[in-house]
Amino acid sequence: MEIPKIMMAIVKTKKERGAEYRPIPVPEVGPDEVLVKVHAAAICGTDIHMYQWNAWAQANVEKAYSGLPRIMGHEFSGEIAAIGAAVKNVTVGERVACETHLACGECYQCKTGDTYNCQNIRRFKNGVYAEYALVPAAALVKLPDSMTYDQASVMEPFSVAVHGASLVRVVGDTVAVIGVGPIGLFTVKVARAMGASKIFVSDISEYRLNLALKAGADIALNSSEVDVVEAIKDMTDGLGCGTVFETSGNVTAVKQGFQFLRKCGTMVMTGLPSKPLVLDASDDIVWKAAKVYGVHGREIFTSWEITKGLIGSGRVSVDDMLTHRFKFGEFRQGFELAEAGLTGKVIFYPDSIAEK
Repeated sequence: MEIPKIMMAIVKTKKERGAEYRPIPVPEVGPDEVLVKVHAAAICGTDIHMYQWNAWAQANVEKAYSGLPRIMGHEFSGEIAAIGAAVKNVTVGERVACETHLACGECYQCKTGDTYNCQNIRRFKNGVYAEYALVPAAALVKLPDSMTYDQASVMEPFSVAVHGASLVRVVGDTVAVIGVGPIGLFTVKVARAMGASKIFVSDISEYRLNLALKAGADIALNSSEVDVVEAIKDMTDGLGCGTVFETSGNVTAVKQGFQFLRKCGTMVMTGLPSKPLVLDASDDIVWKAAKVYGVHGREIFTSWEITKGLIGSGRVSVDDMLTHRFKFGEFRQGFELAEAGLTGKVIFYPDSIAEK
């Protein structure tokens, strides 16, 4: 595969809103790394934070990632263009996606089977909104032939939904998903595939509530218009839901979720509250005998293998959740729509790929 010396990339250059689309050198491949020709990339919530350069970005980007300038993006799929001298697990031409949390392999968490929550977790040296992405070979996930590059570009967030759903038993039971952004939508898909008897969703966006119904939800509730707690209890004979997936990060919504969680039910928390959460621990957790799980990232690589099985087999389709597509050079349009909550997943393509 012929590799150019210069590539185009979406680069965060300044500590302010926006980014630049500009030429930069194609990175050199280290001994344990691979260079991937990017075919599709997706927008994540953290990419929106970085684009806006909001309070979250100011507090976390340089600490968790690297200094600026930095190529944006981390959800992607592509074709291996070059491999490092020590790489043995993949070959040039293979189709791949990539885990974005890099474990140290030496800490307590890693040695006891919880590599996804490594105490020394690292991220990519750089991002993937570029014609080529440099990533560690150990983090690669090979794609089945049945999976498209578009589908594979959202394997990472879909696997977060898989991680959360894998912690609970929802077959034949009632489920609620609070907040139906992309991970919430994928959670609906997974809960439906796992045999949930009835799925409630809540959000303030009519656009995303309609997407959730397409994804497999039974009842969509706009929390700005109805009392969600009262509505769900009325529709479950006063019991509430057996499992509640919290993917919004809104503290008011989280409190409501604990209120309509059934006694002895399970709360799965994936959303990141923007401010401290205050609960009535006696009523909402202790006397209710609630089980509470926090979900961080994906189980490496268990969640990925389940995702491959669900999407690769056609058991779950994510195509209807991939609502908007843009060339890298049109990235501003994609970010503006995603910021407004008027999308499912937004997919970007290198201009050369999009033109084919």
